[in-house]
Amino acid sequence: MSDEPVISLCGVAFSYGAAPVLEDVGFSVGPREAVCLVGPNGGGKTTLVKLILGLLTPRRGEVRLFGQPPRSSRRRAGYMPQHVQYDPRFPVSVMDIVLMGRLGQGGLRGLTGWYGRADRHAALDALEQVGMKEFGRRPFGSLSGGERQRVLIARALCCGPDLLLLDEPTSNIDTMVEARLLELLGELNTRMAIVLVSHDLGFVSGLVERVICVNRRVVVHPTSKLTGDSIRDLYGSEVRMVRHDELDM
Repeated sequence: MSDEPVISLCGVAFSYGAAPVLEDVGFSVGPREAVCLVGPNGGGKTTLVKLILGLLTPRRGEVRLFGQPPRSSRRRAGYMPQHVQYDPRFPVSVMDIVLMGRLGQGGLRGLTGWYGRADRHAALDALEQVGMKEFGRRPFGSLSGGERQRVLIARALCCGPDLLLLDEPTSNIDTMVEARLLELLGELNTRMAIVLVSHDLGFVSGLVERVICVNRRVVVHPTSKLTGDSIRDLYGSEVRMVRHDELDM
């Protein structure tokens, strides 16, 4: 694998209309590196992910994904968005959900969803990676929150990515499921770069070596140097971390 950055941003600025969201953003992410984007709501984290994927175009500056414009190379990235809209009564199976990760691939099948044997093999392999292979025929709406998160990660993995972007992967799951998810992401990180968006600094500290603090501007910290002062500067107020490993019985 090349040592070329997986993600590279230089002098990036973005606005929604007249309202600036990001200013003078610059950082890079290397192969098989895990980083976390943290910051307050409205600080620009999800916007930054969409710029990386080429879903938005910067007002100024340059974004490169695998050394190319994002639209040219985003097939190599697997993405799990923060919010997934679905009707739990709609009869869609776990396999149907995971196969959506094959959409956008080259050829007619990638455009129409006419899946072949290779696509189904990739979906089964992705489900196996997240420990959900036996759930393929189950209705997606019948799963627990943690199970749904794993299926959505499998959908992101189904394209065979070299980069995994997860927006708030720990929302609506309990601490036990978080621990299993952290173990899974550690295994995946041996093969691909991972970018997490999270408010849960306790969760990400066990996986990432750098934290990218986003609040209109960007500051990059090694996790070892992320202090109370830097967190307070980022959020504009005191933020306390809650420990769950010392419960009084």
